[in-house]
Amino acid sequence: MKNNPDIVDKLTPFFWMKLNRTLIFIFILAGFLPPLFFRLIAVYNGKPFGTFSEVLINVIISIIMTVTISCGVVTVLIWLHNRFPWRHGIFKRLFLELLLTLLTACSLVTLLNIVLYFLTINKDLPKSIYTGLIIAVILNFVLVAITEGIFFFQQWKQSAVEAEQFKKESIKAQFEALKNQVNPHFLFNSLNTLSGLIDMDKELSKGFIDNLSQVYRYVLQNKDEELVTLKTEYNFIQAFIQLLKKRHGDRIDFEFDIRREDLNKYIPPMSLQLLVENAVKHNTASRKKPLRINILSNGGKLVVQNNLQQKKQVNSTGIGLKNIQNRYKFLTEEEIEVNENEKKFEVKIPLIEVQ
Repeated sequence: MKNNPDIVDKLTPFFWMKLNRTLIFIFILAGFLPPLFFRLIAVYNGKPFGTFSEVLINVIISIIMTVTISCGVVTVLIWLHNRFPWRHGIFKRLFLELLLTLLTACSLVTLLNIVLYFLTINKDLPKSIYTGLIIAVILNFVLVAITEGIFFFQQWKQSAVEAEQFKKESIKAQFEALKNQVNPHFLFNSLNTLSGLIDMDKELSKGFIDNLSQVYRYVLQNKDEELVTLKTEYNFIQAFIQLLKKRHGDRIDFEFDIRREDLNKYIPPMSLQLLVENAVKHNTASRKKPLRINILSNGGKLVVQNNLQQKKQVNSTGIGLKNIQNRYKFLTEEEIEVNENEKKFEVKIPLIEVQ
């Protein structure tokens, strides 16, 4: 299960990580204050404040170094967040972060000092580089700490919001699944079929009752589960298909081609049933033109296909498929695929592997 479908792997850079005007202004301000602070300390200790030109040069150099180092370090952090998210390995990410940000900060400060030396602004190159490296290391750790602190705070807030959304969506999905199974129209049709079968064939009506009880038993047992194995869902759909067969007869035809190794993978409960019912609900079926529903697994996905024979009018809320899509957003990054042409309607849902 993933942290969040639209988060982490598809991480959207936060506003504070973009090198925008506000961020540059903060870096300039951070570079402007330290020289003045140290000059005031010098005055407090009885040393001269220095001439205006000396102070101005120190402030400009400080701003240039702070902005350059900060932009360089933040650029590295943005790249790391996109290429090596924390979930790929904490120690690997920590090592890369410390190594790359330190190398970036130290390289930039050394390069700047060399440039300033050739401009005759810094006369003591070794001392300037030594002092600059100390400042670069300190500034680097401060930047990393602040940036990662904001990052994890934003992640925590986003996770809290998504947890609440997941809770609401889960309740909504449970309601929708139960509604699709136990709504008055479905129950009325089932009882109608049963009443007709009792007069015609008692053995057949007994089988119908068994199938009906299996359907509702499955609904009640799995309504609180996030995932069930494909094998469990396959066994359930067989009972549901028998109900459809009793009602529609040979007007609906089912074909299965599910790989044995895929049976131990997971899908949200009743998602296969919703897809089958969606096909039956939106298409006409007759003996001359039967509705053919193919259920197969391929490429790590469960595929439900049907020949397209759309009804002109359908009494439907249209949120059954949407509920499945929303549940998948909290379970995996992979998205549900919906394909439609003049002859066929197809839905592919990911098969989830749980360690």
